[in-house]
Amino acid sequence: MLIHRHRMARLIELSTLERSVRDIERTLREEDVALLIKAAYDDATEAARAEFMARVKPMPTSAWPWSAVQAVGSRMAAPAPVASIGSIGTVKPAPRPGPPISPALLVLLRGQADAVDADPGNRLPARESPEGASWEPLHRALDAWDTATITAWIGPMGWVTRAGATAGQVPAGTGVGTGTGIGTGTGSDAGAGTDIDTSPSTGASPEGGPCTPGPPTAFSWKHPAVLAAGASMASTLGVILFSRRSRAPVQEKR
Repeated sequence: MLIHRHRMARLIELSTLERSVRDIERTLREEDVALLIKAAYDDATEAARAEFMARVKPMPTSAWPWSAVQAVGSRMAAPAPVASIGSIGTVKPAPRPGPPISPALLVLLRGQADAVDADPGNRLPARESPEGASWEPLHRALDAWDTATITAWIGPMGWVTRAGATAGQVPAGTGVGTGTGIGTGTGSDAGAGTDIDTSPSTGASPEGGPCTPGPPTAFSWKHPAVLAAGASMASTLGVILFSRRSRAPVQEKR
């Protein structure tokens, strides 16, 4: 399975910002959110896209696109058993706040479609497989949206276990690869805190290998075509984008 670590780091950053930025700063950062949505949507499976759409549709239209990275509220953990205090009676403790409900965009990042040219550092063994046992703490952190733990597992060459094993790493001396875990990337690898590259892939290495850049493309979250991965996407998500914002470019010119 693939989980893009750089996009995950970006999601954590933007989800944190969503709780604090307001007014003009919030408006200025909207395109950062939209770029991440587009990159994650383009690379996700159809099932993940459908689940993402089901999550964002009920949210207030005025909150888009920030609603996609919002960690909504928190679940309340079951209260502890009622404590008895002698003849005074009983005391019912208040419910304890549970983990936050993860952002809708996490669905896309955990539902990335497999690709032969994906960065090996983003490739994890299946959760239910024997090899996946050492990665279970990461999956639990993703389930609970424990951002501190998730961040601790992000390494420069890939996801890193507590024992120091890097995802996709090829052991030295096997005659395969270099043992560095560096992959060829997909052309859309982007580090945390940087813009997401959505240009066509030409086999470029995200770690600085040679590449032939694709033609530059303009991006605006206000245009429905930017999130369209196909005809069905253009019709579905395009309607949502236009319904969630009244500030379309044509209207601004008027």
